[in-house]
Amino acid sequence: MTRISLKVTGAQGQGVNSVGEMCAKGLKRIGYCVFGYREYMSLIKGGHSSYQLDISSEWIESTETEVDMLVCFNHHGLERNACEVKKGGIILHQTPQWKFSKEQQKFLDDRGVRTVYLPSEDVLKKLKAKPILGNVLVTSVVWALLGRKAEELQELVQEQFGHKGEKVIEMNFKCIEEGFAFLETIDPSTSLPTGQAGSGGKLKMENCLLLPKPNADWKNHLLITGSEAMGLGLIHAGCRMYCGYPMTPSSPLLSYIAGMQNKTGMIIKQAEDEITAAQMMSGAMHMGTRAATGTSGGGFDLMTETPSVFILAQRPGPATGLPTWTAQGDLLLAIGSSHGEFARCVMAVADAQDCFDLMPEAFNIAERYQTPVIVMTDKQIAEALFTQAPYDQKKAKVDRGLLITNPKELKKLKSTDRYDPDAKDGISPRWLPGAEAATYCAQGDEHSPDGSVDETAKNAVEQMEKRMKKMKAIERETPEPMLWRVQNGKCKEEKADVELDLLVVSWGSNKGVILDTLKGHKGQGPKTGYLHYTYMWPMKTERLKKLMAKAKRTVLVECNHSGQLGMVIQMAGGPAITEKILKYDGRPFFVDELLSKLS
Repeated sequence: MTRISLKVTGAQGQGVNSVGEMCAKGLKRIGYCVFGYREYMSLIKGGHSSYQLDISSEWIESTETEVDMLVCFNHHGLERNACEVKKGGIILHQTPQWKFSKEQQKFLDDRGVRTVYLPSEDVLKKLKAKPILGNVLVTSVVWALLGRKAEELQELVQEQFGHKGEKVIEMNFKCIEEGFAFLETIDPSTSLPTGQAGSGGKLKMENCLLLPKPNADWKNHLLITGSEAMGLGLIHAGCRMYCGYPMTPSSPLLSYIAGMQNKTGMIIKQAEDEITAAQMMSGAMHMGTRAATGTSGGGFDLMTETPSVFILAQRPGPATGLPTWTAQGDLLLAIGSSHGEFARCVMAVADAQDCFDLMPEAFNIAERYQTPVIVMTDKQIAEALFTQAPYDQKKAKVDRGLLITNPKELKKLKSTDRYDPDAKDGISPRWLPGAEAATYCAQGDEHSPDGSVDETAKNAVEQMEKRMKKMKAIERETPEPMLWRVQNGKCKEEKADVELDLLVVSWGSNKGVILDTLKGHKGQGPKTGYLHYTYMWPMKTERLKKLMAKAKRTVLVECNHSGQLGMVIQMAGGPAITEKILKYDGRPFFVDELLSKLS
């Protein structure tokens, strides 16, 4: 696979993301698959942040540790990230009179890295442009270094800022022209400006990075974050109310869904705390409205007594932990959090496709089995930028389970039907408050079939067994984990339980980087496979047992310290996976890093 990686660094508030996002949009339209990855500290302004964009003509959904171009808004990027530039790479910076240490300079010289100083302040002063236009100037130099045309960038700027008037567009265009002209002044042997560029000169190709040949198939794909995809999935699922309290990394979902409020007619509530958000959501679901709430691990701790649909966006803990970084450390929390025992379904999204497709399924399971459903995501998915095929908006089906709305059927109901312990699979008919039907008591104490308080031993056993029957029903209907193999450079689902030299087992956001890694693994093709878990609880382990019995080597890959998926597999009666690759530094796996660990 051929990929080019671009990393923009600087302080939060300097426009780091804007450069990466504009390049991503332009490159996708030209015919490239792009994947965007953000790192930032838990500060509104300041700190050290980065936006990395990986670019390929093939499908990618991961990031690598080293980059072809490093763009530094300040000296911190030069100090911290210069060692990440590949052989023959480029560093573009704006820090006047900067000098690397002897050790750093030797490292860069040995790698043949070119360092280019862009005098942004001087250029903006010459153009009489405001400092905010420095982002467009930097973007234009980056765009030129990628060997692209100024007209392509002008089209993007026109689209984004056209509503601000002709004068604004004119000044943006001047910055773009100046950025391209600046590159003509670079001496490729020294990477230093040689003087003012002549008008009408051509870009020197030796100053550019060579992008792979574009693929027109990517042009019509979406460019979307996991949070945006999940927001669209909620809308597609028929969700009519979303309640939440801001908490990274679930906040982008709240922001996106709130921005869609006028278009969708949904009710969006920012509650005063996580408990209130859960109560609002649960009350709405009880009244027959599809509703959801989202939070991260710290907020989910406060919500676990209220059933319905939860979106759990993971970040490293404990407590506040690393609030703006990623992890997969909340699986045991999602599966085990409860006061006492009750049925629940836990599923995990892997990418922008899952974020859309699994939301209707989450609501269907919640209503079909009348049980809480927890949909797990993480910071990596929530804020990563995916190149995504257009969604199928017709395949999702709405299943409201045994919700009775027919007037004739409502009149036949008895109060004791609501919590009848003999109900098939423990699932009783339900009807909405205010319906012309028998009344029952809905409260939190242990109850008899009509909802009245009943603390007798016999009733306690019957009601517990009724509720837990739902777990068997959910387990019967949820699919087995999916096996992926790489064939001719393409990732394809494998239905058969084939013999493998290497079987990788994982879940969540690791899917993209694992599949990208298997494409480059020496045993690629029929000899390697990836078993991906989407439905985390109740868990199926039969297919894993069969595959492990045939595999020469099985490796568990997770972003946590304990190997929580492996623990859950054993809890469900599955085999122990002894070889583990675990990461818990707040960063996702990078494709070259994982490749070296699997080799």
